[in-house]
Amino acid sequence: MAYTSEIDKLEARYRDNPKGRNFAPLADAYRKAGLIDNAVELCQNGIKLHPDYVSAYIVYARCLVDKKDDAAALGVFKQVLGLDGENIIALRGLAELAERNGRYEEEVDWLSRLLNADPMNGDAAEALARAKRKAATATKPVEAAATAPMTKPDFAVEHETPEPVVLAKPSRPSAAAPEVENFENPISFNPTPTPPQKPRGWKSTKTSS
Repeated sequence: MAYTSEIDKLEARYRDNPKGRNFAPLADAYRKAGLIDNAVELCQNGIKLHPDYVSAYIVYARCLVDKKDDAAALGVFKQVLGLDGENIIALRGLAELAERNGRYEEEVDWLSRLLNADPMNGDAAEALARAKRKAATATKPVEAAATAPMTKPDFAVEHETPEPVVLAKPSRPSAAAPEVENFENPISFNPTPTPPQKPRGWKSTKTSS
């Protein structure tokens, strides 16, 4: 109910001067009440009228963080730094985005810048110490994997040595082995006729003239 009454009051102020800067407090109240889309629309329209209004960009970036649109929120926070390079809220927001996405080295960079701008910020100092520990832990497995020696395989590859092939010596044919015809000698197609043999007991008779 407190948010409702606050929103009513801020809406009245905004209606009195819709082109002024009262849109930023109203958008922040919308964001806290869970009316994120209303807050985003109000910021976008108001920033067009007041492009150098740092507080409006911060409210807008926080709305995008609540919507889990980290890429867009990152861009808006950087716009804030373009207007105010040492803005504590923007630097803290960028560090939180880096942590949420596991980019611990970036988180260290943003927190270091924050402490340079606000050296007495104890919360930032504690966050920086935690970020450095996480960054160191995150880089150890990568370094270990890069320097780890290659392990030998558990199995051994056996190389088979081929056995020499011994050619059997041809055995000499035995005396009883049948002769093989030699077809290499030319075959004569005009053989010499063999004279006919005379039958046994046959005598030649000559006729006297």
